[in-house]
Amino acid sequence: MDAYIYIQVEPGKISPVMTRLATTPGVRKAVTVVGEWDVLALLEGPDLAQIANSILAGIHAIEGIVRTNTALVVPADRVGLAGWGGTSSPVPIPNVCFVHIKAQVGAAAGLVERMADFQDVSGVAVLSGEYDLLVCVAQPWEVASGVILEQIHALPGVEATTTLVSVNYEEPDEDRDQFSAWN
Repeated sequence: MDAYIYIQVEPGKISPVMTRLATTPGVRKAVTVVGEWDVLALLEGPDLAQIANSILAGIHAIEGIVRTNTALVVPADRVGLAGWGGTSSPVPIPNVCFVHIKAQVGAAAGLVERMADFQDVSGVAVLSGEYDLLVCVAQPWEVASGVILEQIHALPGVEATTTLVSVNYEEPDEDRDQFSAWN
């Protein structure tokens, strides 16, 4: 079973939070993102109880985390996609866009099937929670924005979207002296 956890982090605490997430049981991968959240993580476990334990005992214990939101991945057969060999659940990686789609009632399975044909879509997951689908557009924002606006928004059944843009964050060097200028 998989779940995505969205994490808001205290200002200045991204690096220590990401370091701790890398060693937290159940966390398969995490990436820093720009948007409503600061980190998107993919958790895995044999069942909901184990995923919940990873979140409550592991992730919530990390200093610097302000709040979280969990979206469980719905198995493909629950939405009529049994045996379907389409794209897999998106893995959080840097320099891609994660598009959250609010679908019209009954439209999720059809949207998953149509997006499997999109060249720039590398993964789709059906989710529980506020959004129905999580789609990875495997392009940097400058390219992905066109895919989102021209292809994804044009699909019948899409009601609304929000996007998280993943970044390859590195802590800035604080070697500046008092005479350094911002050039």
